[in-house]
Amino acid sequence: MDPASVGTTARIASSVARPIIARLFVKEGPGAGLVDKPVRVSRLVSWSGEKRTLTHLDMWKIARELVKVAVEANPHEAPIASDEREALADALAATLSALGELDMDDVQAVRLGQDELARRLRAERADATRDLSADATVLYDSLLELSCLHILHFFTQRSTFVAGSLVAQTRMLDEALRTLDALVDRIPRPGSADQEFETRYLAHVERKYGKLNIFGLDLSDPDRARWPLDTAYLNLELASQRAGGSPSANRRRVEEALSGCNRAMLRGMAGSGKTTLLQWMAVSAAQSAFPDGLAGLRGRVPFMLPLRALVQQQRLPGPEEFLGAAGSVLHGLQPEHWADRVLASGRGMVLIDGVDEVSESERPGVRRWLHDLVELYPQTFFLVTSRPSAVGTHWLGELDFAEFNLLPMTRHDVDRFVHRWHEAVSTTVDEPEERQAVERCRDALSATLRQKYDLYRLATNPLMCALICALHRDRLTHLPERRMELYAAALTMLLVRRDKEREIAAPEGLAPTEEAQVQLLQRIAYWLIRNGRSEAAQTTAVRIIREKLPAMPHLAPPDRADDVFGFLLLRSGLLREPSAGMVDFIHRTFQDYLGAKAAVEAEDLDLIAESGRDDQWDDVIRLAVGHARDGERAYLLRKLVELGDQTADPRLRRRYHLLAAASLEHATTLDPAVRAAVNLRASALIPPDTAADAEELATAGDIVLDFLPGPERLTPEQARATVMTIARIGGETALDQLARFKRVADRDVRQEVALSWPYFDARAFTDEILDGLPLDDVTLHLTGPEQIACLDSLERIPHLSIRGQMLTAELVDVLAPMKVHFLSIAASSAVSITLPSMTPLRGLSRLAIESCDVIRDLTALSGTAAVELSLHRLPDGVDLSFLARAANLRTLTLSSPHGIPLPGAPLAQVTSLTVEGVLTGRQVPDFAAAFPSLTSLTLRLTCQSYQSAVDLSALRNMPRALIDVTLVDAGKLHGMEGLPADRVTVRHEGRDRSEGRARSGLLRRFRS
Repeated sequence: MDPASVGTTARIASSVARPIIARLFVKEGPGAGLVDKPVRVSRLVSWSGEKRTLTHLDMWKIARELVKVAVEANPHEAPIASDEREALADALAATLSALGELDMDDVQAVRLGQDELARRLRAERADATRDLSADATVLYDSLLELSCLHILHFFTQRSTFVAGSLVAQTRMLDEALRTLDALVDRIPRPGSADQEFETRYLAHVERKYGKLNIFGLDLSDPDRARWPLDTAYLNLELASQRAGGSPSANRRRVEEALSGCNRAMLRGMAGSGKTTLLQWMAVSAAQSAFPDGLAGLRGRVPFMLPLRALVQQQRLPGPEEFLGAAGSVLHGLQPEHWADRVLASGRGMVLIDGVDEVSESERPGVRRWLHDLVELYPQTFFLVTSRPSAVGTHWLGELDFAEFNLLPMTRHDVDRFVHRWHEAVSTTVDEPEERQAVERCRDALSATLRQKYDLYRLATNPLMCALICALHRDRLTHLPERRMELYAAALTMLLVRRDKEREIAAPEGLAPTEEAQVQLLQRIAYWLIRNGRSEAAQTTAVRIIREKLPAMPHLAPPDRADDVFGFLLLRSGLLREPSAGMVDFIHRTFQDYLGAKAAVEAEDLDLIAESGRDDQWDDVIRLAVGHARDGERAYLLRKLVELGDQTADPRLRRRYHLLAAASLEHATTLDPAVRAAVNLRASALIPPDTAADAEELATAGDIVLDFLPGPERLTPEQARATVMTIARIGGETALDQLARFKRVADRDVRQEVALSWPYFDARAFTDEILDGLPLDDVTLHLTGPEQIACLDSLERIPHLSIRGQMLTAELVDVLAPMKVHFLSIAASSAVSITLPSMTPLRGLSRLAIESCDVIRDLTALSGTAAVELSLHRLPDGVDLSFLARAANLRTLTLSSPHGIPLPGAPLAQVTSLTVEGVLTGRQVPDFAAAFPSLTSLTLRLTCQSYQSAVDLSALRNMPRALIDVTLVDAGKLHGMEGLPADRVTVRHEGRDRSEGRARSGLLRRFRS
């Protein structure tokens, strides 16, 4: 906010603020006169003490009135966005309410002066501005200082004020009040330069990361291959990482998984969309356009930090070096210490990409750097990405990083990606006939992916799916079906067809063949791999080319190495310039493919095998097996087996043997003895004991299926891990293997079987697995329309989980005869949905809705037959009176991040209630009035005002109920006297704001 704007706001507000602020204090009674001692501040405020005349709601109204006056002071330039007024009023009211808790009298308050009084109040409500933008925080400071000035002026004007020693200060306050207008105009407010730069920086982030390069989108005009992120971005699924390091059962879209999370580590395979997700986070922050589930991240300032670039520096950067290290053109223009102020205020978002792209020896330093940043800026949002094998489970666990795995695309996701890719292509063609051809191409590819499982399995990450789309169109629907062939075809498409289709002669005067380009590119790739880098200085690339050119006289002499490099950078489509003077490959996959080819041609087979201990070489080793000739391939695989046999480290032994097994996918021909040796070691890795073992084992592909045992001799944990392995491999053979586990006695194993549905063809899974799978204690998860289409084959579904946007009136009618007893609706926070009537589900006994804040109308639940109902993330001000019509309802669970959700009319049928919410005042509500029949009450309430006193006296109105109360961030407790000693438990939990560490304790336990 501009200083002049702040000054105008405060100046005009000062003329009307006095009567508003005066309402905060009790009026003097008749006959008041001079007294011989000061008066406690807590006795003067009108919402505290025995003579209270203001409720907390009145307090909030006064704060909102102050904000309204300030905002409307300058009609030509509003100081804050309209949607921030409520948050600003809440922050101001919470801070002013601390007046009643100050341990001082009026004289002491006046002696402090308005600046120190404002500081004391801020300290009492340290988190009040946590969710405010920079503009709103500036206005909050201005209004709080103005309020404190009037408060002290009010104290000095009271007839009971002891003025003897404070006459001079009283006069000073009067003078300060008269001269406030001039002062605020002259004093430069810190943040004005920040705000100007921040506006420029956010626009820069939006431009820089607001488009995606869609692979293969348009060979004739590469500029049209950049597609708006909001159109091209595909919202993929995450799963939280559980013990053992694998994804949990709960698949959630990004905005659901990260909701409420302040630090996260995201793992995903090459091409799975990690960097694209970070781009989406950065742009959403720059636009303040996160979906409702991530509303807490709106107003954040993003810092995109690719580790591959950062480690090129002498040391990892501090906040002031973030922009420079990331190659931002604005790095020299930021105000001094701007980044520190952003991060210290809790408004920062640090997006760190590619832990796997730094060498293993450098990762401990990265971890220490992260530790320092988190410790210094605990309120900043951090998101870190890596390949799964780069660092161990819970690598950042002690820093309270939640861990997530980016999941492979489901069939529904692949189908959506194919449609979006071809939709993007349609925008690059002009003739209607061409657009129709694109549509035919799209439909043909969708059909091919449904029919050819091996090809579909390759398409389950965004990079490979884009590659397949591009090759399918380029080759007129003829597609290679093996990974190595796909990569080779992609190189031909990029290196040969691109300039031919553009019909442009190279201005460099160079015409290198495909083979010549590959020779040079693979040398650059191999240098990067050997040195553990993902990018190199362009001077290094030129030197590598110069060293090779004497052997390529037909291309150019060594003194033209700069021209050759320029050609490859501008024409090959495989290189790019991530920052000034640097070069890297458009994707790590192409670097690994070309580097593996160079390593094999250099006969570095021993180096390749021995590098199996380094996770950065995983794909290089597999691809090297594909590039190698028969004798070389046999030697390389035999060497991996021997290295595994010789090591005493069981983890390393498993790694070598697993790499050998995973490489068989690319071994088109192989000495049978070598294949047998690899298979023997692979069989020793079976059965998997943990979920992490399952994930690793599945990378070896179909060969693993031959060794997996049935459930008879497995522990439940091994059986679950085996089911996970089968699901990740997929295909018809895997489906046959999975069928052996569908009737096991252990419920968790059968639940894992049910969770495998998205990994297979929906109809085949329904016919082969769900037909015969005992479902009485297993929950089916519907994740796509292809599964809904199969429901007609099932007679009953006792337990069902579904995404809210998929739940239509038509689906409810389909489910009506299926005896659904439990239904969980996981409404995505990205879109609002309309909930259909639940009345047709007559057999429903339990209903849970995870994100009620995106449901337009909850009254559709009024006809539910459910006995148990759970409603989470209820919106502010929701009226639950409609539940009076839910006659069967007995057990109710409510949660809201805004307050304590209560019905406007009594719900007499409810006997058991659980509430999780925010206590905005000090009085715990009278639940007995809203729920007169309660026999059980469980509360978890977080105090909106940190360390504020809480009055529990309303709990006395439920003498027959068992009551369990947990209070978070509460101060003193009142009203506990008279609570029945055998039926009430009160617990207290708090959070140390300086360290962010939870603390808890039992304050008083009445029930033994």
